[in-house]
Amino acid sequence: MRHVLAWAWGIEMLVIDIEIGRTTTGGRTFPVAFRIAFVEQWDLCTDHGAKVRLLREHNLAKSTVRNWLRSRDAGEYKAQMASAAEERSLRRMENFDRAEFDKLRKENRELKRKLAQSEAVQEILGKAYELLEGITTSSPDEDPTEIPVTLLSASEYALWLERNKLS
Repeated sequence: MRHVLAWAWGIEMLVIDIEIGRTTTGGRTFPVAFRIAFVEQWDLCTDHGAKVRLLREHNLAKSTVRNWLRSRDAGEYKAQMASAAEERSLRRMENFDRAEFDKLRKENRELKRKLAQSEAVQEILGKAYELLEGITTSSPDEDPTEIPVTLLSASEYALWLERNKLS
């Protein structure tokens, strides 16, 4: 809320710089801060015709201002301001919670990706282990120190043929 001192019709007035809203039907809605500022300015009007000029300046009816004065005197504005402040703080908590929720959602996605990756690695390692175990246990009756036939020299090959009764 911004108050600016101005000279109008020879009297000092405060210009109310608070945005006025619109209803769905096109009517104006005045925030509590505007009402409070207007009522304060209303109380400052002491010259003849100053209140009428203020009403015309803001295009307000005298009955509207009377209602605002009654509400101020009944203390309704303080209660409305307190509830508005409380509502804003609740919305801030919602925004904080929403941000925290988004952060946790991203973290959850990343952890699911890492879990899928580690499960795939575990499956590959399991298959590699089974393959290696199958290779080592597939030929128990063969001599593991025996050199393959293709790597033998000519004299060793002749001995191999005699031993296996192939020549």
